[in-house]
Amino acid sequence: MNGMRTILARLNALLLLVIVGMILVISLGWERYRSMATGGVTERQAYAAELLAHGLPHEAAVELQAVISADPTSPKSLAQRRVLAEIFMDSLGDYEKALAELVFIRTADPGQASATEDMTRRCMDRLGRVYDVQRRLLLEGGKNPLIPQVSSQTAIRLGNEEGATLSELERRVAQSGLPLKNPPREALERITQSLAGELLMRRAAKRAGIDRRPRFLEQVRKFEENLALQTYLEEDVLKDVKVDDQTINLYLDKHHDEFDSPLRIVYSAMAFPDEGSARAFVDGRQPASPPRMIVDHVNAVQADLPGPLHGVKWDGEAPKGPLGPIELNGQWMVYPIHEVIPARNVPPELARQQARLKLLEEKQGGRISETLTELAHREELKILDEAIAGRFFTEPASGTHAPTGGKTER
Repeated sequence: MNGMRTILARLNALLLLVIVGMILVISLGWERYRSMATGGVTERQAYAAELLAHGLPHEAAVELQAVISADPTSPKSLAQRRVLAEIFMDSLGDYEKALAELVFIRTADPGQASATEDMTRRCMDRLGRVYDVQRRLLLEGGKNPLIPQVSSQTAIRLGNEEGATLSELERRVAQSGLPLKNPPREALERITQSLAGELLMRRAAKRAGIDRRPRFLEQVRKFEENLALQTYLEEDVLKDVKVDDQTINLYLDKHHDEFDSPLRIVYSAMAFPDEGSARAFVDGRQPASPPRMIVDHVNAVQADLPGPLHGVKWDGEAPKGPLGPIELNGQWMVYPIHEVIPARNVPPELARQQARLKLLEEKQGGRISETLTELAHREELKILDEAIAGRFFTEPASGTHAPTGGKTER
């Protein structure tokens, strides 16, 4: 019995020695393998850098993918994935693969979501996923993208969002010197198309992250929107077009009135048969005798105002509501003041920017039209003809349509 126990003890000791030896051999082999693998990864990283330096981004991407596959989720590999995403975006134009790398980074390390947000938006925008980008921007601003932001005062809508109000369009019409009641239809459509195009370009520039570039942060906030629009046109739409300073100077001389317009007053004139009725109207009461409308919503400069309005100081705090009554040729006149539009004195630098933009549009009108059509299709832009016509015309038209060059929906 004792002999048997001795033999078993010796066998257990031998078995233990064998197991320890096997573990030691495996450990040494694994360390040797890791050392060889690490050396190979380092060499491939250096090779990928050399490929990039020699202008071979596709070959560099292949090497980086091989390097990353050795340890896909390590912090070093995640940093290399970001470099790989930049190569796909900036050198190869493959935004789908770039987005895939960015999604992997954000999934493996949620803490990098903020750092990769701009790149993610850019990829989605280039892939035509405009609504996804806009939803992210709305959520950042604390708005619910599922709730429509459209009202009865909307003139232009973009999906569920309000693009421009009837009041904004009305101001554009007034600044152009057109009457606010029954303006020429072609002129109104031209102004509306211009507003819609500007809106599309501004939103596209926002999605592209133009306003986040360092040079914009150094500019005066007053020029922010103009700079974003100008840069988007120059770098993405009109990058091959150049306009020299002499051409800009000639344009400014020829179109001086566009950048320096006088103060305008929108008013109506009403004639009452007696003073009591006129004063009742001014006081907000029902007049005993109805008035006769002389003019309705006239858009005029100071020099063209009726005589009784010449003495009003329009440059200071403009009067609100009806002025009068004033006896004139046996009638009691009341002048409702609807709006006082300040004089337009565009600063020289901003005027040059706007002039340059207009010249670029003239030289590359076809390209801008194609870009606007594509953006309008992506964002489902609709100009609400019925709402606009109801504000400006006595016989409103119906339907909606897209900017010039796009499809019209009725």
